[in-house]
Amino acid sequence: MSRLLLLLSMLSFFVTSCKKDDPCDDKVCFNGGTCVDGTCVCANGYSGASCETAPDACAGITCLNGGYCANGSCVCSQGYTGSDCSQQVAPTAIRINSIKVTAFPATDGGAGWDLTSGPDIFPILSLGASTIWESPTSNQNADPAQDYTFTPNPTFNLTSPSSQYTLTLYDFDDFDANDWMGGVNFTPYNSSNGFPTTIILAPGGAAVTFSLNVSYIW
Repeated sequence: MSRLLLLLSMLSFFVTSCKKDDPCDDKVCFNGGTCVDGTCVCANGYSGASCETAPDACAGITCLNGGYCANGSCVCSQGYTGSDCSQQVAPTAIRINSIKVTAFPATDGGAGWDLTSGPDIFPILSLGASTIWESPTSNQNADPAQDYTFTPNPTFNLTSPSSQYTLTLYDFDDFDANDWMGGVNFTPYNSSNGFPTTIILAPGGAAVTFSLNVSYIW
């Protein structure tokens, strides 16, 4: 080998030995990411060693009232709407499952409701002058220290939930007119009540009070 060839061979060896490998030569970065010093720098919210992981579309999104986030939007539970499920949807009807009498006066202005026994109580629910439901039975000799539950069979619906209804308690009499014991006016639905399954009807000073077990229909 001539001296020139030997010199060129040695020079090529030294140049090759001094050249450093590019750490990004074999690095692939997806979804708009770029390689810097062998590491992917990701764009548009992607993550992972190769920018392969898509961003969480639900990050930072809060869904209220039992809703959940899917693909960046809230899926609301029944009865709620809005971007964060914060707005109530008015029900088309409210079903009355039971009516509980929780208080009534022990006497009729100091006199007994019946001559020799306690009152035989039963409720009537009305809308204006129209009776919606009247209990077909009464609780005999009712004790004002106890609660009494009346369960409609079948159940019935209040089809105008934002209207004012009246729930009245009577003492059943066999031969005379039934005695009015007291009543409560109420509106079963409002736009911020949260759909309670128990509606308490006990305004201040009321002698007769009730609680309703209800369900909502949309």
